[in-house]
Amino acid sequence: MVRRHDNVGFMGGVHVFPGGRVDPDDEVPDPKELEERLETAIARMDGMPTAQAIAYHVAASRELLEESGVRIEPHDLTPFARWVTPDFQPKRFDTWFFLAVTPSGQAAAHDGVENSDSAWMDPADAIEMCRGGDMTLAPPTWTTLRKLDTFRDVEAAMRWARTAQIVRVQPACVEREDSRMLMLPGDPLNPAPPGFEVPPETRFLMKHHRWKPVDPSG
Repeated sequence: MVRRHDNVGFMGGVHVFPGGRVDPDDEVPDPKELEERLETAIARMDGMPTAQAIAYHVAASRELLEESGVRIEPHDLTPFARWVTPDFQPKRFDTWFFLAVTPSGQAAAHDGVENSDSAWMDPADAIEMCRGGDMTLAPPTWTTLRKLDTFRDVEAAMRWARTAQIVRVQPACVEREDSRMLMLPGDPLNPAPPGFEVPPETRFLMKHHRWKPVDPSG
């Protein structure tokens, strides 16, 4: 699911996945049960302390419910990617991406506060809409959708997510007078760390408030 984020102060007008920050209330006082059910996921979260890893799962579940009306338990979320904002940003984020299967009988809906629109769509359709100028996708969203589009069904995507090597992804950035260029790991100007699966597009240009993938050789 992607949602249109209309908070002007942060990525206004961009379609992103439901999500948000970890709040103090997301820390579980007695995490024993969740710790047992999240043991495999916790082990994949880069040595993160157990309580913190659980809080990330709880926050993801809470944000999904608040912003999209979909209830998924923390232990049904599978971490598969981690993105860190470039050094130039005044606000820094260390963001984990989770994949899950929506329980039957639940209908998603945007909250009408932070988000003015939402939609279930095939990853390829979202990419095509972005290419045509009908949707703006941030580079992490674009890259995730491009990966998900390689799977034939949800089950295949979930199998990949449960075993994928999670590598810390931090784009590099070049500022120009009227534009901004973002280079993902694997770009000629941003070497990939060990274990990182380089995506089809590694370079994105922001111009007129829109991100657009560009060819590094051009």
